[in-house]
Amino acid sequence: MCEMSVGDCFSFIQNGANIKQGEVDGGYPITRIETISNNRFSRDRMGYAGITDITPYRAYVLEDGDILMSHINSVRYLGRAVKYSKHDDETIIHGMNLLRLKAIRGIVIPDYACLYFSSRHFREQISRITKKSVNQASFSVADLKRAKMLIASLEEQKQIVALMSRIDGIVQTRKAELKALDQLIKARFVEMFGDFKTNPKGWPTVGFEEIATIDGNMTTDYERYADYPHIGIDSIEKDTGILRGYRTVAEDGVISGKYVFTPEHIIYSKIRPNLNKVALPDFEGLCSADAYPILPIPGKCNRVFLAYDMRSTFFLDYILQFCNRTNLPKVNRKEVSGFRTPLPPLALQNEFAAFVSQVDKSKLTIQASLDQLEILKQSLMQKYFE
Repeated sequence: MCEMSVGDCFSFIQNGANIKQGEVDGGYPITRIETISNNRFSRDRMGYAGITDITPYRAYVLEDGDILMSHINSVRYLGRAVKYSKHDDETIIHGMNLLRLKAIRGIVIPDYACLYFSSRHFREQISRITKKSVNQASFSVADLKRAKMLIASLEEQKQIVALMSRIDGIVQTRKAELKALDQLIKARFVEMFGDFKTNPKGWPTVGFEEIATIDGNMTTDYERYADYPHIGIDSIEKDTGILRGYRTVAEDGVISGKYVFTPEHIIYSKIRPNLNKVALPDFEGLCSADAYPILPIPGKCNRVFLAYDMRSTFFLDYILQFCNRTNLPKVNRKEVSGFRTPLPPLALQNEFAAFVSQVDKSKLTIQASLDQLEILKQSLMQKYFE
């Protein structure tokens, strides 16, 4: 393995066409930062400017194997790189704020380059060449060309790409299994309780305050809770409610009031409710004031049942009517408390919760496999690129 400059590994590194997007729909699709923000080339996240004559933009038409890299963005996304694989005879224009890199095939394979660009070795270089301002961060093409790459032989590159692709394939399979189990739970909910929008089983309808309370137990005692988990709304995965990436109260340097929660609570994000963030913690901690700790009333409502009720389109359709016209959508206590829902018998709710518990055991096994795959992937990245 040898070290080469990025500029020596690519035949050109090009800025995107200066096209203002969004004023006119239709025409040829144009890449934008969102096109690669999910670590893949997303055709459903393009921009448009009504361009129907491609002639003036021939030099900006993407070709199979091109790499797109974000160079003007938030620090989190800066340097993110994705390979473009052409579908049939599609024509896509390379737009602003993304760099287009064309690999010299005798030196570097595009898939290998994308792997390297996600490595810590490269990320540290990006950090050094990044210039930060109040609104954004960026690096220049000239600085990128001077950055270094660790280049293996072409045969070794092929082997590395093949191995990492196999790992990614297994990861995608495991994620699909998790998604299928989530769908199974939702299907079981409808099977047991019916569609709450039409309530075909004729369950009695109750108000939210009859079955749960929004717990206002707030604290500023950061010494007492220093080692407790601190759950911000960014730590709640949308739709699934999985909690990940959180730290302790002390690690986050908490300075404002936070709500206390226990394993008996539901944590509901009141900011951007369309993201549907409803969590079921199995530990004690503090959560952001941008969330509500909700405490189901024992003997009236099962916590798991209520959480899945609140993740349903029935609840989502109700809550979104209050926040469609604001810049930062959010809901207040009165609006959440105004929710009315069909309420099946507690025994049936408990039966559903027991089913969820069994499915969760399978999900934990799959998640453990995913965690091990991530450890393996990071180990290989370190072996190949550091």
